[in-house]
Amino acid sequence: MSVETIQPWLAHRPRRGATLVDTIVLHATPCEDFDSAIAQLKGLGLSYHYIIDKMGIPHKCVPYSAVAFHAGNSFGPHEAARGTSREQDIHSNFVELTSVNEYSIGISLVNNNDGVDPFPKAQMDACIWMIKELKSSLTSLKYITTHYWVSPGRCTDPQGLDIVKIVTQTGLEAWMPN
Repeated sequence: MSVETIQPWLAHRPRRGATLVDTIVLHATPCEDFDSAIAQLKGLGLSYHYIIDKMGIPHKCVPYSAVAFHAGNSFGPHEAARGTSREQDIHSNFVELTSVNEYSIGISLVNNNDGVDPFPKAQMDACIWMIKELKSSLTSLKYITTHYWVSPGRCTDPQGLDIVKIVTQTGLEAWMPN
């Protein structure tokens, strides 16, 4: 399997210092296809490191050495380990303005995110392959989580994704809030 690289890259910024990237955040982008997902992301100034279309083609959208803008106000394994407050305001934003973007890789699957639209086998196989590829070059990878788990109350994606299958086949540890 190969990865298609888009040019120009989607919005991103350099990582701070010697940041240890140890988390993958899985998302769903509710669009009909890859091209409409890219148009939507560009319009919003958002990004993922990778988008996997329904045919199972992974597209690299931001180098993993950079921060992609995929999880926004979010709470993950680093915040939990630091004892950061999980308190959220009435809009489900964490009051301490935390974000997993700095130490994570965002992977999105093109999907309606309604819990009904299936994730085709080719897309699931590509997702597992992509994570294994990343794990072989980024030995610091430890956790896999979802946008819903790091941004509860604000995000719902990826609904219907078999996260247990992905965890089992990639050997990463599932991270979810306690």
